[in-house]
Amino acid sequence: MPVPPDENILRAICTDKIDGDDISPSLFKGSRTSVSLPSVIPLEDHWAIFRRGVQKPPERLLEMIGEINIGDLQQIGRGFEPKPTEITVEPAPEDWNPAHAEIPEIISRGLANKIIKALTLHRRLPNEC
Repeated sequence: MPVPPDENILRAICTDKIDGDDISPSLFKGSRTSVSLPSVIPLEDHWAIFRRGVQKPPERLLEMIGEINIGDLQQIGRGFEPKPTEITVEPAPEDWNPAHAEIPEIISRGLANKIIKALTLHRRLPNEC
């Protein structure tokens, strides 16, 4: 059963997805994009979860966490031209992350760029490295 549109999702943003000040569209491009649900585990706890499960030092370090409301994400997808896209978020808990979920749809590069612009970015604090 899809996650309701009033919930938010989180996406780990590691250094391999950042070029200067720009976030690469590969953050969302493709299918089965991994996200996480702050309604299951609070945002503050995701820093440690993402560091354990996503980081691969030294080349891939957790730099930020992107957050977006699912309803807003769906609106971006429906309004995307030239190809409107219905976007859903499906729970997909993992041992390392019980809040894990996936966006099963194929996200194009152009749509990924629109999603990235709509993210609220949470930056790590120096003492959270």
